[in-house]
Amino acid sequence: MTISIREATIADIQAILPLVDGYYASSPVPHVPDHEKLIQRLTTLIQPDNHFGGLLVADRDGELAGFAFLYYRFDKRALTPVVDLNDLYVDPNARRLGIARQLMTATFEWAKQHGANQVTWMTRTTNINAQHLYDQVGERESGWLHYGHKL
Repeated sequence: MTISIREATIADIQAILPLVDGYYASSPVPHVPDHEKLIQRLTTLIQPDNHFGGLLVADRDGELAGFAFLYYRFDKRALTPVVDLNDLYVDPNARRLGIARQLMTATFEWAKQHGANQVTWMTRTTNINAQHLYDQVGERESGWLHYGHKL
């Protein structure tokens, strides 16, 4: 078995769609994505030197097994980009093979290559399995509450 982590290409878009569907189906807040809009966003995100971020995929023996959606924001103290790991997902049939850890490591390297001073991410308090990995590769922030406002 060979697993490689790489930047997504246009040729990957159709294989990414079922992974995104699986990500949302396993979420405590299920969602059915609009594939047409998702394809547009994926196409933009995988273009070199776009201003949004990047998309990494895990290739397992020629089949996509996971992804990491990466988005830029700006650290006004350090005056450098920050990369937000917005979504990380590994297909259930490919879990427990170290793919999530490889995606995390590749995310850190990708962020360095793109001038970022840090990578940040969040997970639900109920996502204990992910927290086990995240506690090994990152530092939990304390003293912050994350808020959102739907428009």
